[in-house]
Amino acid sequence: MKKLFVLAVVAVMALGASAQNWYVGGAFGYAHQTVETDIDGTNVEVKSDIFTIAPELGYNINETWAIGATLNYTWAKDAYNRFSISPYARYTFFRTDNNLISLFVDGGAGLGYLKPDEGDSKCTWEIGFKPGFAVNLNEKFSLVAHVGFLGYQDLKEAGKTYGVSLSGNDITFGFYYNF
Repeated sequence: MKKLFVLAVVAVMALGASAQNWYVGGAFGYAHQTVETDIDGTNVEVKSDIFTIAPELGYNINETWAIGATLNYTWAKDAYNRFSISPYARYTFFRTDNNLISLFVDGGAGLGYLKPDEGDSKCTWEIGFKPGFAVNLNEKFSLVAHVGFLGYQDLKEAGKTYGVSLSGNDITFGFYYNF
């Protein structure tokens, strides 16, 4: 019984020590999209508002590397709903001396489904890199932004895309709480 108690105390202490490396937070994004399309020989302008919310959980392995995952939900007015999960590895390649600002790139993959307003659900996936930066307000709170995407996306409804993207759909702002 004594050994079990000591083991439990050590386990709780280890969990408490490792909790300092976890972070939780999320991001949001908004884009307004205008697409010109040809419908039955008539040029039509289709406008859509796109909202994204992405809660996130991660673990800092060391000062340079972190791993995590985001749950992404995107709603495009009069177009589609998309849900996906995106695990990633984060490489932080620059920090200021006072640790106020850091630059990083997330390399990862995402898998999900897209439900158009009309039609059947479709599987979606992506693989690529998302650069970003963080402003560390204090030890516990950080403001974070992801800007752009470099990789391959198969979003079915929007088609297959590869290359570099810096559209409003690829810019998100969020925060982290560091344990």
